[in-house]
Amino acid sequence: MEKKALVYVCSPLSDSTREGIEKNMKKAAYYTALIKEQFGCRAIAPHSFLPEYLDDSIPQEREVALAFGLSVLRIAKAVVVCGDRISNGMKAEMEKAKEWDIPVYRLWENGSGVMVMKEREEETE
Repeated sequence: MEKKALVYVCSPLSDSTREGIEKNMKKAAYYTALIKEQFGCRAIAPHSFLPEYLDDSIPQEREVALAFGLSVLRIAKAVVVCGDRISNGMKAEMEKAKEWDIPVYRLWENGSGVMVMKEREEETE
């Protein structure tokens, strides 16, 4: 990942409760800050803030949020997949990135630091 490049952060959002969604939004914001700090790129996770403004249960607002996310993804130089699960929405974003020839990376955290590895193609299919 190049310094100052726009990087799309892909992490889970959905949950059965509003509190769970808010927790996932905070995790997305955390991943964005972590990637920016560690790699010097401009990281963005639309799902870290859009649910504050657009209601996913209202079809027109959900459509706008999804279109915004795809618009950002389309101009990103890389996608970084974060978190301990891959949701259906994340799978769709990873497939779009592959379709648009945007490299997909996986972020791993452990006690000694952060590592980002490029995803193998069969993992995004």
